[in-house]
Amino acid sequence: MTHETEFHRFADATLDALFEQLESAYESGSLDDLELQEGILTIKTAGGLTFVVSKHAPSGQIWLASPITGGLHFSYEPTSGEWQLADGSLLTERLTQELMQSGGL
Repeated sequence: MTHETEFHRFADATLDALFEQLESAYESGSLDDLELQEGILTIKTAGGLTFVVSKHAPSGQIWLASPITGGLHFSYEPTSGEWQLADGSLLTERLTQELMQSGGL
């Protein structure tokens, strides 16, 4: 298995899990829109903010485009199985925090 194949497998699993975790917020009306298509997860809050989580194969990262913090690039850490920033912040925690801050959760 190539490095790129592994990247896509881990990134797709992460995006699928995030989508599933956010489905209940969407169904309850906390989010205006939630879409996962071709490696891009788009989250629109009831307050009109849009967050985008996407795979970036050339860098081997997952990128978060946030109206709160701008662009963040998360790398896969094999020992923990998590996507994280250089400072150790985790993708799932950062996204949850920012969605809560924006009133989306």
